[in-house]
Amino acid sequence: MKNKKEAVIIGAGPAGLTAGFELLKTQKFAVNIIEKDDQIGGLAKTVSYKNYKYDIGPHHYVTESKEIENWWKDIVKDEFIPLKRFTRIYYNRHFFLYPLEPINALLGLNIFESIRCVCSYFRYKIFPKKVASYEDWLTNRFGKRLFEIFFKSYTEKLWGIPCSQISADWAAQRIKNFSLGKAIFFAFFGKMFKKYTPRTILNEFYYPIHGSGSLWNKVGKKIINSTYGSINLNEQVVSVEHDNQKIVAVLTKSMLNENEASAQQLKRHEGDYFLSTMTLRNLILSMDPLPPSDVIFAAKQLICRALITINLIINQEHITPDHWIYIHEKNVQTIRIGNMNNFSMMLRPNKQHSAIILECFTFMGDPIWLKTDAELLDQAKNEVAKIGLVKKELVLDGMVLRAPDAYPIYEGNYKLYLNIVYDYLECFKNLKLMGRNGMHQYNNMDTAMISAMNAIKPFIEQEEISDAAILKNIITPREKFKQE
Repeated sequence: MKNKKEAVIIGAGPAGLTAGFELLKTQKFAVNIIEKDDQIGGLAKTVSYKNYKYDIGPHHYVTESKEIENWWKDIVKDEFIPLKRFTRIYYNRHFFLYPLEPINALLGLNIFESIRCVCSYFRYKIFPKKVASYEDWLTNRFGKRLFEIFFKSYTEKLWGIPCSQISADWAAQRIKNFSLGKAIFFAFFGKMFKKYTPRTILNEFYYPIHGSGSLWNKVGKKIINSTYGSINLNEQVVSVEHDNQKIVAVLTKSMLNENEASAQQLKRHEGDYFLSTMTLRNLILSMDPLPPSDVIFAAKQLICRALITINLIINQEHITPDHWIYIHEKNVQTIRIGNMNNFSMMLRPNKQHSAIILECFTFMGDPIWLKTDAELLDQAKNEVAKIGLVKKELVLDGMVLRAPDAYPIYEGNYKLYLNIVYDYLECFKNLKLMGRNGMHQYNNMDTAMISAMNAIKPFIEQEEISDAAILKNIITPREKFKQE
């Protein structure tokens, strides 16, 4: 039997696990997945604290691809449940239904503000701005006033930069053809035209009853229980060796002894094919030998926003009916609150309690990133009370999670820098990029999975061509006898 080709995958998030799982199904590859965390799943993992379960989000499973939906269902089986999404925006001490509903918006904003929004909407429909930024794109789509109310403060808390500096690509990619007109149309006639509802305002999704990460844990088990699959946790990439034409090996250090760097021994992972989900910045800076200076400079411009989730246990059975609440207030640092109770009853051991998640975005090195866990928990208690969601004395306990590279930033000329990095990495024919950070593209879980499936196709095709060539050259004893 022909030896298996070695595929080395950097990252055990949805893209890395999908790639590994699909490669093993072909029976042509041995798969070696490297993960710097002590748990698989990436940003889609579920963390347990005192038996309360928290996603980093939380996540929802929604896709326009039937292939991906069936893939999920095959993994989770009957533990995959459909839910009706309920989400609101919190602004000026009022809750607004999301997606927008005209009557709810009118009542929340008052009639004079509503008239301002409608007038602003038609003003920019008739006389649109020249689109050079995220702010321009959204102003043309929704009008200046709605942009200021429902997008500006939220977006600037999320990205940490003015909307005028964010590329219009962000809005075009995330919001696509959604508009105020569509929001109103689907608010009134959505049930009649359910099939055509934009993804942005879909009100149904799937969820694994034991948490988002339970799906990826099942995928991970299938990989490590296979004959040719392995996952190495707590291994951080420090070097990617190459010969200017192909990747030769990946060197990692153990994260378990990171405070004893001088005593560490690097582990060498050789392979025939390599797939990466690590940030492009870190991948380029890990290359050995290093790329040209212009490529290094470009990679350093591709930055990501860090995420902090503050996960609380609340001594209250019911808080709100929301899955998520988007916080459009400048006087709190929380940008979104997720209520795990409303995703699954299996996520809390005490049915009299609630498990909620507060999300804060920052840059590494900013004051909030440098706060201790205790300081962040105090901040969370104050902010849920300030919003009017939960009284401080009802917060029993909590824990903090930090994700350094959560959201790739589409700032200014990012496309120029991205193309420089892409052009350089295309020289390595046995390397493919995939996933959110691996491609520096903010995408959803299903899109990350599709990127993994697309990334492995050339490697599978190459092995099929190789196998066909070998078979063509084999002469069976019967054929040899005929020739003689």
